[in-house]
This record gives sequence, structure tokens and C-alpha cells, in this order.
Amino acid sequence: MAQLPQHFNKKRKAAILFSAALFFTLLFSPIVYAGTLSCSVATTCPSGTVIYRISGTSNAHAELASQANYTQLVCCSGVTGLGNSCSGTFATALKLSGTSNAHVEKNSQSNYANSACISVPTGGTVSVGYQAIDCLSPLLYDTTLGSLSSAIDDSNLHIGDASAYITKICATATGVVQSLAFSISDNTIGFGTLSAAGARYATGDTNGSASDAFDAHTISASTNASSGYTMTLSGNTLTSGGNTITAIGGTAAAGIAGSEQFGLRIIVNSGTGSASAPYNGLNWALDTAAFPGQVASGAGDGVTSEFGIRYIGNISTNTEYGSYSAVLTYTVTATF
Repeated sequence: MAQLPQHFNKKRKAAILFSAALFFTLLFSPIVYAGTLSCSVATTCPSGTVIYRISGTSNAHAELASQANYTQLVCCSGVTGLGNSCSGTFATALKLSGTSNAHVEKNSQSNYANSACISVPTGGTVSVGYQAIDCLSPLLYDTTLGSLSSAIDDSNLHIGDASAYITKICATATGVVQSLAFSISDNTIGFGTLSAAGARYATGDTNGSASDAFDAHTISASTNASSGYTMTLSGNTLTSGGNTITAIGGTAAAGIAGSEQFGLRIIVNSGTGSASAPYNGLNWALDTAAFPGQVASGAGDGVTSEFGIRYIGNISTNTEYGSYSAVLTYTVTATF
């Protein structure tokens, strides 16, 4: 999130030199880790993923998660994007002799054609192993899915919950490390001297320009969140006491010399992000009535997009003198 205080002097009839500055506070979003795998046998799995089903807590047969004959569910959660697909990044927990009413075998065997799997998004990791007594030694696993009826045989087995038998079904999984990055290139920009004779455009050297040829500053954003990110804008138009410079509004408009206007537009300089209407064209807007409003968005592809932000300032011959300021806040939010 970045806050943009701006300070302007307005001009009326005579040219009055003033400086216009925007100061930025940058907050980088922390990395969020995807969690630790946790599994249990339960009759419901409202917020997790069913890996397979069993007919009872001991001496049981198994069926695939897609079946609905058994009420004991091996439910796993704790890792973002966890699934039971047998494709992509996955590990086989068990093989089953049929889709239901099945004996089971370890994943190292090849007698049975049906697999119960644990999957995670690309970039994550997942593994399954079988250990005596617990899932802590010799290898340390995150969780126990269940147990197998024999400590000797690897196939034609019955199954139970974690406490039913000595041989445990163990698993570890990690999701993708979730990230959101956001930065602004310049913490001081300005218009120079506003004039009713023509528009001024903010620049990084604070002198402003009569030409819309440069970005005042840039904003960069990226995330690997599954639903991408949105950038919103909030704040107010240029204000001095009870006087204001009119925000252009929610309909993009061309600059008009001699008419009060304050607005911006956004150009995508690089990356896969998109500027949002009404800020994505050649004209200008500042829809303070809709604040906080979306100004840009991007996919969760991890690609950094650079948005060029440009600002226009116009005044009329009747604009009141004063030192004007505005506070604008850009916020980037990722949806994981």
C-alpha cells in the first residue's frame, strides 16, 4: 500500500510558481507459507480433501474418494491447493483392487489398477511412505493417513485408522510458497507551474511537463496467488481548505485547457497485468465517487508487471489561489 500526499499551488490570471510533490510509503506484503499436511479419519470432511474412504476403522476395505459407499473418510487439509488427483505433482497413498470393496497394497506394488493419490500444485512437494509404530522414525512425516493389517505383506491387505495396526501410512506435503510483491519507483513527483493556458503533466523531477511523454512514476506488482491480484485506488482530489480542483470522474475524458481537471491514466509497460477502465485508455479519469476502485489487475503467474502512472492537472482562470494537496492510496490485494 502506498500513500500519495500531493501539494500544489493553483494559479489564477497570473503565473504563480509552485511545487507539486507526492510522497510514497511502501509496504511489501509478507510471504505466506502454504501450511502443514494434516490427515484424519472422520465421517465428514467439510474443509479438506478426501483421499480415500474405508468401510470401518479396523479390518476394513477401501474405496476411491469418488465413491459414496463408505462413511469413514480419510480427510486431509492444511496445504493450499491440496487435491486427490493422480496427475501433476502427486504421490500414491495406496493401490486398490477395485473402485470399492477393495483390498489394498502399498504404492510399490503393481497388482492393483486403482490408485488413491495426494496431489499439490506445481512447485509443491508430496511424498508417502510406510513405517512401523509411527510416522516419526526413521523418516519424519507430517501426518498419518491410516494403517495396514500386515507388517510383513505388501499386498492383499485390510486397512484401518491410524491406531488400528502397526504399519502406518505416512505422508508429507508442502504447497507453493505464496507471495505478493508491490513497489513504487519514485517517492517525489510534481507538476511544476499550472496554467489555464494548457495542461501540465507530473514528472519525477517535480518540474512537470507540458507534454504527456513520460510516466510520473511506475508501480510494479506480481503474485503467484491462484486468483491473481487487484490494484485499487482511494483518496481525494486536490484540495486547499474549502477549495478543490475537480476530479475528472468515472468517464475518461481528454484534457481541456482552461477547465479544472485532475486525473490519471495507466499504461502497462511490461508483464501480463492489465489496467482497468476508465484508466486504461489515452484519456484521463479520477473516479473519487467510486473509491476504493479498481485500477489494475494481474494473473497469479508470478510475472512482474510494471504499470506506468501518468497524471494531468488543468486549472481555469477562476481557480482559487492556494496550496493544494491530495492523498491517494494504492492497494494491491492477492486472492489465494
